[in-house]
Amino acid sequence: MPSAAAEKMTEASGRRKPFRHALAAPWFYRLGFAAGRTIPALVLYGIADVIGAATHLVYDAPVASLRANLAHAFPRMSERELTRHTRKIFRNYARYLVDYGRFRWKAQEGLQAAIPVLEGGENLQRAFDLGRGVILVTGHIGNWELGGTFFGRGGVKVNVVTLPDGHRQIDAIREGYRGRHSINTIVLDGSPFATLEMMAALKRGELVAMLVDRWAKTDGVASAFFGRAQYIPRGPFVLSRATGAPIVPAFVVRDGGSYRGIVEPPFVVEDADLESYAARVSRALESVIRRYPDQWYNFVRL
Repeated sequence: MPSAAAEKMTEASGRRKPFRHALAAPWFYRLGFAAGRTIPALVLYGIADVIGAATHLVYDAPVASLRANLAHAFPRMSERELTRHTRKIFRNYARYLVDYGRFRWKAQEGLQAAIPVLEGGENLQRAFDLGRGVILVTGHIGNWELGGTFFGRGGVKVNVVTLPDGHRQIDAIREGYRGRHSINTIVLDGSPFATLEMMAALKRGELVAMLVDRWAKTDGVASAFFGRAQYIPRGPFVLSRATGAPIVPAFVVRDGGSYRGIVEPPFVVEDADLESYAARVSRALESVIRRYPDQWYNFVRL
């Protein structure tokens, strides 16, 4: 059985209900996969831009949350700039959904070609060189699904840790999507077996990827985020301390007509002062958001 500390890995990473786009439905996923296989990307992006503009007009509450988050993170932004960035976020999110459909059909070589630039690639190699597997942490910025495939290049097995979506068909679609690219899905459903599966994957030298920007109100690790106290899920820190596996903050963001990978230096949790390690993750999230604020898909107010 896992240790008491390891069992904390199975706790949910925050229960605040995230924004669900009206198009986040099984029928639209299937339509998107079919369109991504047959319709040119430029046409799909044009459609996405229209959808993004329309949803920006319809979703008053998410728009208000985005404006509040951006205003807090970037206090010098004018009202006009805040409006421009929220519109871009909705447009870029719609384009993210387009790429989600397009990349389903790409071979591994095509996915690698979609990310021609990798900042800090040596950091990822340093982490794997320790021989203890890698815990990759990221946020809802850019294209996190593509990141799981990309950072697992070179034959490295990838395991994506996720909470249940709440819609069985969508869970099945996403799991099948990842399986097509040889990515294993580990669902945090409250069972200790999820923890055992993560620990076993790391022992085999695999990559375990987690989203950490759904703030945990209960049992999270306190950390300043853009000057405001937030609570990062403690899962990755507990897992690192239990296994010796390094944590690597990493992101994939759209950069012009392609994507850019960004990898921060790895670190291993060696003591009980988890707040100092959480601060490193917060700083990494802040850094990439400052560079790409129009790809920060946090539709819930901080």
